[in-house]
Amino acid sequence: MGAGNLGSSLARKISGMGHRVTVIENDPRAVSQLPRGRIELGAMSVVHRDGSTGAAMIEAGIAEADVFIAATGKDSLNGLAAQRAKTIFRVDQVLTAVKEESTRSLYDSLGIITIDKTSIASEQLAGLLPEVQENQETPVKQTEQ
Repeated sequence: MGAGNLGSSLARKISGMGHRVTVIENDPRAVSQLPRGRIELGAMSVVHRDGSTGAAMIEAGIAEADVFIAATGKDSLNGLAAQRAKTIFRVDQVLTAVKEESTRSLYDSLGIITIDKTSIASEQLAGLLPEVQENQETPVKQTEQ
């Protein structure tokens, strides 16, 4: 659910791995980020509705889904849809992206797998920097005022 930057990137990668992907997205502008060729070939389909509703999930074929991923930019919307997928539709593997640590704890306690986009990005970016040795000073770039 969600075809923004994260959702569309994820849909491309998962369908590229050979999985059948259905994206639920209400915003036509977000849907335009999805690969049209994969949609035309039937490797990916789109349901143009509010993904947090049971009706949209049913239309997307959630009864046959092995995995449900909520990847909108809103923790509350992701959580609502993820809980519905987990408890009402009994999807085995439910994942969601979150921003708030308190939200992450709640969803984890419900059996929903969460990822924190900020933590992942900061870990990756920091990992690109060399570590400073104990006796080595870190150069600091100063700007004139």
